[in-house]
Amino acid sequence: MIEIRALASRPDFSKHPDGHLTEIRLIADVCHNLPGADKPRPAGEYDGLVWTWQTANDFQRAWLRTHFAHAGIDTSFLEQAPRLPRPATAPDTRPTWKRWQWPRGPRTFIAVDSNTLADLERQARAVDRQDPTHGPVRAAFLEWFLDHLHPDGRHILRPSRQGETFFRPDGPDDLRQYRALVTMRDGALIVDHPRLRASDVAALPANLHLLRRLQLAAVPPRRQERDVGLWARHHRATHPECRDWTVLDTSDDV
Repeated sequence: MIEIRALASRPDFSKHPDGHLTEIRLIADVCHNLPGADKPRPAGEYDGLVWTWQTANDFQRAWLRTHFAHAGIDTSFLEQAPRLPRPATAPDTRPTWKRWQWPRGPRTFIAVDSNTLADLERQARAVDRQDPTHGPVRAAFLEWFLDHLHPDGRHILRPSRQGETFFRPDGPDDLRQYRALVTMRDGALIVDHPRLRASDVAALPANLHLLRRLQLAAVPPRRQERDVGLWARHHRATHPECRDWTVLDTSDDV
């Protein structure tokens, strides 16, 4: 975080040939699975640190080696680890006998189209306290993400539950974290955790049949679901012609 902050405020510190924004993105991508990577994984799930290492490019691996060396961590286990298949997959949308739970809060599920989801995201951003350093980058990425929603997508929202990871605390006002099943322009189904105004979501009409809500409520989240960060990384790698998000410089605005 300190390094990203330094690059945002001093672009001349960048060591990447494509500039400081590319370096910020690469560092953020490679750090995606680091929190909790030292904890044991349940049977059948992959080690987050090994996966991060194996999907990193040369610049990211050099960055990891430098920081691991400073911490006195030997990277031999990463170099020698057997190759893993891709662990992140689309989130489940229907219960199975292996992954089923008693329905929890079926009334809380709601479906929204892409225009409505974009409106909810922008309304929430308007009342959120933006960090002066990282706020413009987050806002630019959000617009890039919204631009890549499926035009006919039907996305599912529900409030995040107790026991799930909360990436930021609630507030200000009635901002809350939600779990969203989002369909992207290429048809990929991913999971996202937007912060939305609870009053805006509550004002939307209920539009899912009870049976569908019960099905969704009986599907527990999985570890290693494909999220927006992993989707964005894959999309940029496979669609080099796609524009990257840009941050407008407003330092000279009056």
